[in-house]
Amino acid sequence: MIRSTEKITYRNGFMLNDKPAHISEIRDIFEGRRVIALLVWEQYEKQKQKLLSKNLTPEQYQNACRNIAKALGV
Repeated sequence: MIRSTEKITYRNGFMLNDKPAHISEIRDIFEGRRVIALLVWEQYEKQKQKLLSKNLTPEQYQNACRNIAKALGV
């Protein structure tokens, strides 16, 4: 998973890398992270659907889902 090096926090206003920032400065960073997270989630769900056709036991299915999440960095 792609990780941004920018640190965004909110302490009585937005902070970018521990310096005051306007929301317009962080909007693109936040949206980029959101898009990546949705793409990873979509991949996770597709992999889970493939598992359903394999007739796994509940324990095997759970372990397989954990492995998928670990591989995707979730």
